[in-house]
Amino acid sequence: AEIQAPERKRILCMTVTASDTRDRGRPSSWSGALDQITAGVDAGDDDRVRRLAILCAGNLTDLNQALVYPESQLNDSVHDPAHAWNVLTVGANTTLDRIEDETYTGYEPIATKNSLSPFSTTSWAWDSKWPLKPEIVMEGGNLAHDGTGFVTECEDLSLLSTFWKPTDSHFCPFNMTSAAAAQAAWFAARIQSTYADIWPETVRALMVHSAEWTDALKDQFLPQPNTKTDRERLLRICGYGVPDLGRALYNAANSVTLIAQAELQPYDKKEKGGYKTKEMHFYDLPWPKDVLLDLPFNTPVQMRVTLSYF
Repeated sequence: AEIQAPERKRILCMTVTASDTRDRGRPSSWSGALDQITAGVDAGDDDRVRRLAILCAGNLTDLNQALVYPESQLNDSVHDPAHAWNVLTVGANTTLDRIEDETYTGYEPIATKNSLSPFSTTSWAWDSKWPLKPEIVMEGGNLAHDGTGFVTECEDLSLLSTFWKPTDSHFCPFNMTSAAAAQAAWFAARIQSTYADIWPETVRALMVHSAEWTDALKDQFLPQPNTKTDRERLLRICGYGVPDLGRALYNAANSVTLIAQAELQPYDKKEKGGYKTKEMHFYDLPWPKDVLLDLPFNTPVQMRVTLSYF
């Protein structure tokens, strides 16, 4: 595609993963290749063209285990190559919890509204040195059960998409983390089309920066009060939450938001071995000082910082 039209800007979306979860965060040849391609340092062809690649996290390996929700999702690892460091990995949440099709009378949804999708996989079982995956979650649909142990997909609990063969059907149900990744690619393309000159890392940053955990996700996985370990657990289950397009685009246009695209080499080798610090950047934050000083004493003020790099 790039050879045919090299001038086009692209958001790469891949919804194919390995069927097993043996890597558990450890780099593979597949994930390593993606890290090189996205950073523009593909072996043998140092093209220096950075690319944003959006991957689905992979789905629950055995849907029969979906009833053991959400424990089965926590123990089923994000699939290869979605554990690549440079890609944006998308898991699934769901807002779909109503079954109206009379064929499924007596069936109940497995997940409640705005909670983790029963299809999604996580990095909760990984060693802490591996990346936090997925970074975000988007709608991936829900599963239904009949109360006796039978689990099934259901059109009412799936999204609607166009069918690949329109002579047979115009539409078809679409779900799982593939559907979530497809929506994330659309989301990224909207940002790229609005701000044509921003870097792939910046598109990724705006998506993650706009994400927030739903109350349902926090109720599921974040005890009150909570610790840093509890919050890392939540991150490894559903990333930074559900992104919001309006917030992402508004953040990029908001004069109080600072977006800095720059390069630096933070470390360098010492002559006698080891490493030393080399470069750093300083920024004057665009704080509205007068507004802040007018706030009542002890008013909490939040600053969110997102660092996105390959």
